[in-house]
Amino acid sequence: MKQKTYSIIIACMALLGLSGCNDWLDVPVEGQSTANELFETGDGYRSALHGIYKSMASPTLYGRELQFGVIDFFSGQYDINVNSNDLSNPTYIAAGKRDYKDAKLQPLIDNIWLAAFNAIAADNDLIKHLEGESGNKFSEGKMERDDILGEAKAIRAFIHLDMLRLFAPAPIDDDGGNYIPYVTEFPNKRATHLPVKEVMGKIIEDLEQARELVKPFDFSPLGYSASVSGEARFYNSLMYGMEGAADPTSVDPFFLGRGYRFSYWAITALLARAHQYNATFDPSSLDKAKAYALEVLDATFEGANATKFEPFKSEQFNFAWVDQPEEMSDIRMVGTLVMGLYNEKQVDEAGLERLFPREKNQHSSDLFIVNKDGQDIFKTISGMDESTTDIRSTRLIYEPKGSYRNFLSTKWYVKERNTMERDRTVTILPLLRTSELRYIVAECMARKGDFEGAYGLLNTMREHRGLNDYKLPTQTTWGDFVKDLVREGQREWISEGQLFYLYKRLNAGVKRDDGTVKPLTKQESVLPIPAEETK
Repeated sequence: MKQKTYSIIIACMALLGLSGCNDWLDVPVEGQSTANELFETGDGYRSALHGIYKSMASPTLYGRELQFGVIDFFSGQYDINVNSNDLSNPTYIAAGKRDYKDAKLQPLIDNIWLAAFNAIAADNDLIKHLEGESGNKFSEGKMERDDILGEAKAIRAFIHLDMLRLFAPAPIDDDGGNYIPYVTEFPNKRATHLPVKEVMGKIIEDLEQARELVKPFDFSPLGYSASVSGEARFYNSLMYGMEGAADPTSVDPFFLGRGYRFSYWAITALLARAHQYNATFDPSSLDKAKAYALEVLDATFEGANATKFEPFKSEQFNFAWVDQPEEMSDIRMVGTLVMGLYNEKQVDEAGLERLFPREKNQHSSDLFIVNKDGQDIFKTISGMDESTTDIRSTRLIYEPKGSYRNFLSTKWYVKERNTMERDRTVTILPLLRTSELRYIVAECMARKGDFEGAYGLLNTMREHRGLNDYKLPTQTTWGDFVKDLVREGQREWISEGQLFYLYKRLNAGVKRDDGTVKPLTKQESVLPIPAEETK
């Protein structure tokens, strides 16, 4: 990879901030600090880490395009065959056609690559400095130093995995060619592009190291307290009987907001995803993916008086009994969220009120309209319409006032009146959910021939989503199971950037405009690497 020479002054990267969550950090003004000055103190290392998380939350990456933006146009999740008054953006229309050579779309694809590897470069600079440090600079000594190093290695693996899933064939279609580099040095102006299998090995190696590095904190009393519930992970609401709950002001805020960070539990969930992707190359990865997923789902924490907590076990959807998005609470479903990024400026930076308006008007020409009917999302494979029963249809999509059958994702609806609830939801950018871990377990069961167990898990999830009386019949072939799994994924991950990867990894059929259903071709599933990187 011919990488431009980047002046990585991490101190000048925009601050994640976590206003209202963690405001423990001040980043120096641009031009007043260099990277070396930044790393003179432990607080500087904290600043650098948060600067990298902030860069990941930019609109080019997980603040829009890889969260609910262009990535979901690639999957056909949004309807591009609509009136120009509803969608006129040529970049997204080209993305919906998967016309990656389109002159309007190519720059966005190039910018995703550039932003991702810029973040990796900054991350590698942080790792390089950390690996030469003892624990003396850090308020919590070696444990803090190791925690920051572990998170940095997890970030490196996470971004590389998504670049691999975008810019290289899935393992099921691997041709042995070299596609993306795995960059571990800073600076690195020319990194070698590697085969998919080799990149996967490096991703898993980084994640295994990262998990061990963050474990001492996350298995400490405060670590358990910071992850014991969704409210604790994302809103710093520590539970009675857990460390720090009696006097939250005594807790260093750096160790809170754990849901916004690569904790042990987030890294373990990511390992489940990585091993699921790697199973084509290494059959043992199938068992590892299931084991990692279950480790998170079955985690048990102990509080005062031997009180037991299961932070990732239950699924609760507090919005299920409310009709209108304006009145809904916990639309981010933080109890099911293992990790997300934070962007306090998400409404403005991502243009949410334009893409997901409360009311349709003459200025609404960039609507991200869920292709509910065109993709048969809420019909079972046998043709039963479940749209009036499944809460993912009745609650998680809405029609703006003044529109007709323009279905938008409630997950990104911007509340007009309850600004406090608005700021508790749309500022969180979901990356890892417990539902994905359950699907991983079900898939591993089905691949081993346990279709009864796999469907038992899928049907339990469906019950929680309002489908108590609509059990999927147990299929006994892998192909039939994949169809049901994909249909559940289409409903679960509306506007969360996961469907393109799902279709690609499973070589699953995708419904086309002409009504045919066929897998993505290699030209459709592999984004072109920027031309300047291949010269």
